[in-house]
Amino acid sequence: MKTRILFVDDEPNVLSALRRMFHDMRGEWEMDFASDGPSGLAMIAEQPYDVVVADMRMPGMDGAMFLREAQVHNPGAIRIVLSGHSDRDMILQTVRPAHQFLQKPCQPAELKAVIARGLSLREVFLDDRVKNVVARLDRLPTVPRLYAALLDVLSKEDPSMREVSGLIAQDVGMSAGVLKLVNSAFFGLRVHVSSPAHAVNLLGLEVVKALVLGIGLFDRFDKEAFRDFDLEKLWSHCLGTARFARAIAETEAAQAATREHCYIAGLLHDVGKLVMATNFPERYQEVIRACQAGEGTILDMEHHIFGASHAEVGAYLLGLWGVEDEVVRAVYLHHEPGRDRRAGFSPLAAVHVANRLEHEMVILSPGYAINPLDELYLMASGLDARMPEWRAACQAVLDQPGRDED
Repeated sequence: MKTRILFVDDEPNVLSALRRMFHDMRGEWEMDFASDGPSGLAMIAEQPYDVVVADMRMPGMDGAMFLREAQVHNPGAIRIVLSGHSDRDMILQTVRPAHQFLQKPCQPAELKAVIARGLSLREVFLDDRVKNVVARLDRLPTVPRLYAALLDVLSKEDPSMREVSGLIAQDVGMSAGVLKLVNSAFFGLRVHVSSPAHAVNLLGLEVVKALVLGIGLFDRFDKEAFRDFDLEKLWSHCLGTARFARAIAETEAAQAATREHCYIAGLLHDVGKLVMATNFPERYQEVIRACQAGEGTILDMEHHIFGASHAEVGAYLLGLWGVEDEVVRAVYLHHEPGRDRRAGFSPLAAVHVANRLEHEMVILSPGYAINPLDELYLMASGLDARMPEWRAACQAVLDQPGRDED
């Protein structure tokens, strides 16, 4: 069945250009074009769409108003906003119903990739339980500005390591945070890293990008406002999970991109906890205290109190921010990998196991119930026999000299 896509823009030249650009997609896409919001809503009323793409600035009913109505009448559609404004955060704050953002003018390949990405993350973006939690956030957490700048550089055809390291060096606080972290025992590097350029050369662009996002998000957290939430322990667990996930990927001789995705997903897998604790401090304290009282796992209590988990909320936001699909999927299902039907090794498998082993082998919060390994998932994926070697690889990470110095 073809993917049904509706494009809405008040400029006839833009609609004509879209028709020409995607002429070769007619075998896969069934496309309709509307010149204003009301016309688009009339088309939606006749038959729902899989994807709705709307311009932000339109007379009368603008893109924000149109997408809000489209959300009501066509809730199963992936909604993409096109804007001539470069501030992604401002757009996503204004157009809450949008799942993806793209700046105009854009190349056909860019828009095609964003549409494909939205469809691949449909399960994440269209989960009603998660949307109900996200809708109650006072403000969507914004992407750290340095991370957004890095995304712009890395989107170029041939990104420059010098340009990336130069951006990091301009942010004194972030530069210090990255260097402190990469020189810590968590990375176990045998050389002293003295500059952002050195860090980028040693660790690679994608890992450094993830560190910038992770550090940027964790640094915003108000420790004084939420004393029951130990930020240092959570950050330590995320770093440990990232290292374990990468070590597991290395035992599988995974490609470099997969190893990076495993590390990044491990680093960001609990970002939803930060978001929920920041926006709902009193209710998240209920989650923590219920876990301390032995009433269930973090996952159990989040579902009971919020109706959705930190994994699902975190994945939704990472998806909005343009984080890689494999990373988003691994974060989304890291407690419930059995919901994924793909067999074989993946970042999801690595992070699911790494998270469990890190909780088990590095006990930071005694007395908490730990989510069990999904043995059925590992068996169905043909990975259960790999557990002894994965455990040994994670133990080797812990046994590295200097691990306990920081």
